Amino acid sequence: MSGLYSRLAATGIKKNGRSYVPFILTAALMISIFYIIAFLGGNSMLGRMVGGHGMVMILQIGMVVMGIFSAIFLFYTNSFLIKRRKKEFGLYNILGLGKRQIAKILVRETFFVYLIAELFGLGLGVLFSKLAEMLAMKMLRGNVSYEFYIDFKAIIIALVLFAAIFAVILVNSLRQLFFSRPIELLHSESAGEKPPRTNIPAAVIGSLMLGAAYYMALSIKDPSVAMGMFFIAVILVIIASYLLFIAGSVVLCRILQKNKGYYYKTKNFVSVSQMIFRMRKNGAGLASICILSTMVLVTISSTVSLYAAIPDNIETRYPHDITVTMFDDETLQTDRLISVVNECVEGWGYTPKNTSIKRFMYLERDVVKLVMGLDLSVPGEDYEIGADFRVVPLDEADDNIKALNLDLGDNEVAIFEAGDKRITANPTIKFGELELSYQTIDITPESIEQKIFRSQEDFAIIYARDLEMMGRIYKAQYDIINPINEKAEADAKAEAEKRGENGYGWDSLSMAAFQVEYGFDVSEDINEVNEVYEGLDNPYGAWYHAINETLETTMHLSYHAWRIDTKATFVDEYYGLYGGLLFLGILLGSVFALAAALIMYYKQISEGFEDAARFEILRKVGMTRGEIRGSINSQVLKVFFLPLVAAGVHMLFAFPMIAKMLNIFDMYNVPLLALVTAISYVGFALMYILFYRITSKSYITIVGAGKSKKRRGVD
Repeated sequence: MSGLYSRLAATGIKKNGRSYVPFILTAALMISIFYIIAFLGGNSMLGRMVGGHGMVMILQIGMVVMGIFSAIFLFYTNSFLIKRRKKEFGLYNILGLGKRQIAKILVRETFFVYLIAELFGLGLGVLFSKLAEMLAMKMLRGNVSYEFYIDFKAIIIALVLFAAIFAVILVNSLRQLFFSRPIELLHSESAGEKPPRTNIPAAVIGSLMLGAAYYMALSIKDPSVAMGMFFIAVILVIIASYLLFIAGSVVLCRILQKNKGYYYKTKNFVSVSQMIFRMRKNGAGLASICILSTMVLVTISSTVSLYAAIPDNIETRYPHDITVTMFDDETLQTDRLISVVNECVEGWGYTPKNTSIKRFMYLERDVVKLVMGLDLSVPGEDYEIGADFRVVPLDEADDNIKALNLDLGDNEVAIFEAGDKRITANPTIKFGELELSYQTIDITPESIEQKIFRSQEDFAIIYARDLEMMGRIYKAQYDIINPINEKAEADAKAEAEKRGENGYGWDSLSMAAFQVEYGFDVSEDINEVNEVYEGLDNPYGAWYHAINETLETTMHLSYHAWRIDTKATFVDEYYGLYGGLLFLGILLGSVFALAAALIMYYKQISEGFEDAARFEILRKVGMTRGEIRGSINSQVLKVFFLPLVAAGVHMLFAFPMIAKMLNIFDMYNVPLLALVTAISYVGFALMYILFYRITSKSYITIVGAGKSKKRRGVD
């Protein structure tokens, strides 16, 4: 008996190949992509490369995203399959098979599909895993290894995860089987829908939610806020899309019906009549295609832009081969630091060139709150906003600030700021006895200095007239905070002694220190740059100890008060992080595009089987095959190009928010992002048209509206 159930299951899959083959292929591709992501996410060689850690981290997150999306999508598309099988199950039931016996067939079918998908998917994944690894290595600009191996841990994870997904799918299918009567199963495919009512409230709610999401996207200015609000906007857009495609499409059909000049034409009459009878299901499918299309565009455009902008971002953010940064409480130490570093570099046979010195001073959050009276707390929350306040000498500011030719008097500063917490809300700035007047400046376009600070919700750059004024600000704030720290220390010590404790601690207000950045170039050869960097920063090298000893004894600086950065290090980190994002973006974008195509295909074949009998009646009453094809093309064009247009509108309004979010990743090249987004949309539109042509042919074939084999006299 078990063999009979297995044969029936195999026969059912074979006879319904038009539905099962795309589902199995899609599941197999998702399994293969999941294996590749898991394979690279656990790749030890990749993780050991400079910048590889960032790529591995991104891929591990992508593995979770891929697993969740696979579960949701396969569960959704299986509803098309089970609908096609219900009639067959109903026939089995009427012929004498009980639901328990039918369930045994369904269990075997699900197992066969899972087994085929796993074998095919893991085979593809293993086959292309080395190619994916080589591509990842290429993105990291590393040396490719030609050693081939199979990650059995990734295979086990894929087997277990997709077994769980198919188990959930099976439970849902069995639920529909056992809770349906035989007559419902038998006629499930031919059961028509009543024309839905025009749901004006749902359309209005959808419009309001979409308007709110668009307003958020256009109004947000701060990148850190954009990152958090993006997910809220995404949820609003998803819900609004479903409401508008379901309710709004019905409204559209009603409007077309009332337009007599349009409606009472053969192809329009049939297409609109067909659409309005199943727009509830149609709308949900179209909304899914729209959301998936938007996901493709967002994923591809953002990751490609980030990767393409790496060289420009590196040159802008890190203009020198090597940068030595020192934190100090006196500007007099700067020359000594530079002298020590130069001695080390020259000892290696190189001469520092294209040198630059930048100095600024942080105003710590406690200083800002105490001295300037700014409340950085978030109402109703236990955290504070992100904020960055600093002082920069005017002669070391960016070129666009120098170009203003600011004339600052005694005790006067210039302030560039953004956000709600404004220093300029006060008449003057008071640091104890030091009272400063100010003038505000607004720069368009902003320099990289201001753009970098945009990662904070609130920030201000205070431009001092010169280094001497910056020193006065430092001393003034020191005079305010130091007594508070001393009192806190004394009180904490007294309390500890009362308790009989030896150790004690206290909460002190932090002190802002000067930050000196000495940048220089040494060579065009990246290997020589790394050689100098190793000489400066190697913890086992004599030169490292020489610098450290000099800084500690002569300048009273500990190791934590200075650091050395090289452009090459950041290049590797950028390529690792953004290469990982691009790699994951390509994989996920491909999956999203495949998902949209599969939904489109299933919509066409499921509706084709429903419409076959209706078009047969139309042919019998005199409608030619050409007229039927015209009606079908009219219907499909109306239905399937709406998601593409809607996805384009979503991207248009989401663009400002996406551009702001990418600022957090040092991506400020908006024209590049716009170009990549436009190219992505055009490329996806061409792919979408290809999907449309393939799926529409399936629909035409099913309803029997293809070209007649007879010469004449029939059509």
